[in-house]
Amino acid sequence: MSDKKPTLDTLSAAEKATVLDELLAARPDLRERAEAYAVQLMTDAGRSAVADDVEGALQGLDIEELNTRAGHRPGRGYVHPAEAADEILDEALQPFLDDLRRRAHLGIRSAAVELAVGILLGLYNSRHGNSETLLEYSPDYAAERASGVVSDCAKLGIELPAVELLDIMPEWSGLLD
Repeated sequence: MSDKKPTLDTLSAAEKATVLDELLAARPDLRERAEAYAVQLMTDAGRSAVADDVEGALQGLDIEELNTRAGHRPGRGYVHPAEAADEILDEALQPFLDDLRRRAHLGIRSAAVELAVGILLGLYNSRHGNSETLLEYSPDYAAERASGVVSDCAKLGIELPAVELLDIMPEWSGLLD
């Protein structure tokens, strides 16, 4: 009996993508099934998991990174710690926002709604920045970005479940009116 791991199990994500592309090029009859799996994968993202991921991404950032971004920066001048914190937090949130736009543009509305609610809930759970986190330097970050998410959803044609959001995010009722 061989203890050798299957080669597919050892590939990186980029290598797996290349294998899939080559397989679909060689076997176009598999494209419909692959497309169905892709849609299923995109619609399976639960709002609680997304909320946890957003909260973790924002709360888990190292406060030490401010040392590399705040203060006097050659060619840029003085960067306030709050501005630097916003930039770092935005970089952590951006992949979620990109995914939201991607799902909306693909027309997978239900998945986009679930993702948007998850992002909003993650921001809501991060609204009180703990000490020693970047959110401490930017106390309005979560509410400001949530307002942006609501605005983006309106532009993308994503109808948020306002009544439900009011129940789970009562402190942000002004954002959802």
